[in-house]
Amino acid sequence: MIQVAEREEQRKKLLELCQKSAFGCKIASIATAYGFDKKFSCFWKEQDSNAVYCLVDDVMIISGTPKNAEETNMFLKMVGAKEIMCALRGAEKLSMPMQHQGDVLQKKLEFESGAFVDTSEVNIREIYFLLEECGMETDFEAFYMDLSHRLRHEAALVVTEYQESQLVGCAVVSSITDTAAILSAVAVKESFRRKGIASELIKQAEAALGGKTIYIFKEKGLHEEFYKQLGYHKADTWVNAPVE
Repeated sequence: MIQVAEREEQRKKLLELCQKSAFGCKIASIATAYGFDKKFSCFWKEQDSNAVYCLVDDVMIISGTPKNAEETNMFLKMVGAKEIMCALRGAEKLSMPMQHQGDVLQKKLEFESGAFVDTSEVNIREIYFLLEECGMETDFEAFYMDLSHRLRHEAALVVTEYQESQLVGCAVVSSITDTAAILSAVAVKESFRRKGIASELIKQAEAALGGKTIYIFKEKGLHEEFYKQLGYHKADTWVNAPVE
């Protein structure tokens, strides 16, 4: 049975289960940054399994593997999910037609006191336009509102590189929990590439996240050697699939 996380003990258990995967990190970061009571996100836990569900903007993020495929598919349609994001084994269990997939990379950081990164003067507009310039397009208003909120609540991190007052590189950690974080974007202006800026930005982000596990949802076939050299290895496969 899939139950909405209403009571305190249900929410505590949900967050405990979320510590076990990159998908759980996504879910837990939404809950910790925004709380459980916002209209744009809903949270559920499946009884007698490790499956946790979070619906945001018609996308259902699933951490763990659903126990009952028939029940889960009925549930997804009932709550209005248009798409799921989960591990490959979850999509296979649900017999979902896979639309996109890629690698989930992982790196367990040594425990160190996190280096301080001042995010009080991060120019989110500049960050957005650099990401857009590098082909990472998204809606500006949604990006601005979400990142600014997460930065204020210490649920995100941005590391930047300026040269002559120009933003030439950035690394965005969009999700942070007590045990994990998700590095969601690394961008460097084309004319400044191959100078070690991207590697240095990632190392600065890692220094601020000592002791945590960092995850990366990487497109298949992209930058494999780059992340391998930085100590990241494949831990899972992510899938986006339409709910039919």
